[in-house]
Amino acid sequence: MKVYELFLQSSGITIDTRQVYKNQLFVALKGPNFNGNRFVQDALNQGAIGAIVDEEEAVVGENCILVEDSLKCLQHMALKHRERFTIPVIGLTGSNGKTTVKELLQRGLSAQFNVLATKGNFNNHIGVPLTLLRITQDHDIAIIEMGANHQGEIKSYCEWAKPSHGLITNIGKAHLEGFGGLEGVLKGKMELFDAVCSSGGEVFYPSGEEGIAKMLSNYTHTTTYGLKPSADFSLPIEFDGDILQYCDPQNKTPFHLKGSFNRNNVIGAAALCSHFSIELEDYLLPLLEYNPQNNRSQYLKRNKATIVLDAYNANPSSMRASIDGFMARLGKKILILGEMKELGKYSRDEHQALVDYLKALDISESLFFGDEFSHSLLAGNQTFYTNKEDLKEHLLRQSNSPCSILIKGSRSCRLEELLD
Repeated sequence: MKVYELFLQSSGITIDTRQVYKNQLFVALKGPNFNGNRFVQDALNQGAIGAIVDEEEAVVGENCILVEDSLKCLQHMALKHRERFTIPVIGLTGSNGKTTVKELLQRGLSAQFNVLATKGNFNNHIGVPLTLLRITQDHDIAIIEMGANHQGEIKSYCEWAKPSHGLITNIGKAHLEGFGGLEGVLKGKMELFDAVCSSGGEVFYPSGEEGIAKMLSNYTHTTTYGLKPSADFSLPIEFDGDILQYCDPQNKTPFHLKGSFNRNNVIGAAALCSHFSIELEDYLLPLLEYNPQNNRSQYLKRNKATIVLDAYNANPSSMRASIDGFMARLGKKILILGEMKELGKYSRDEHQALVDYLKALDISESLFFGDEFSHSLLAGNQTFYTNKEDLKEHLLRQSNSPCSILIKGSRSCRLEELLD
């Protein structure tokens, strides 16, 4: 039996035997610390219809199909499945804000369409094909989030996803080690637009991104968005401290999503909703009501303190954006910042640049965690912590008096544990 035919008989794909539903097709993937081939029988016992394996000893039943490489097989199935559908597929990438824009866009488009979107941050070489394989005849539009840490990565995703539309949130200092610098980041992200433009699709990007504009100077199917007068699309969004507000002639309505850096994320999602002919009155309310989760721009109360938890990930660009938005808050302000990963040879300079940037700001104290900060030259109100428990105790003491505390760092820091 051919692999794709077995998939069509299944109720979907799973790669995790801890989450197997009846009649799913199990794909045995391998990584540095796991080998799915060893768990095929477990998957079948839990109700899987069959399995795709790439080790001969893992063939334990009639519907166990041996292939050369299970991952490549998964990706090929995703391409084959994508080619069955003619619905718009929106590719979404950028250095910061991808997941936020995806969540906003899914909610806005759902006012009129049945929308499939990437779950969580399943935006890599495994997550992209898994998302594509979830498309059904019931879907009107698909949103495929694409993360990358080196050139050529997004190009491969586009070969499977064949996006008809593309949005780049921004070009920033993320994954500099893999991309080889900011110019490499631009080239890597532009792989999405290269794919969309090759088929005559529409591309969306912030009006201030001059590098993108230069590379698209001869392409006409573009929409820029933002507050600049030159932008093709905009929304009347203002700030009250760090609170975003939609401003019409009669009212100012706050968004649940906060921080000045999220303004363009909202406008970018709105631009695509408008492109698909959804009226403002239909998509605006879902955007206003979006309340972020999963350690992204979350506002929490701890004792007398307001915690701004933005600890899902960090790079030099997102750090600056989060801090600048946080500085609009009134009263005593404290920063707890974790190290930034994947900066390679740029790491020491970027961490020192961040430390120096903070010295001129009205901050009560800045607390740093992670080895990448260990070489930084700190000011008197700046402290480097090597032990997370000590940092947690300090946070608890500070939260007993009114203040605002921003917590942000790379995923490996797991700074959300400070609130456990």
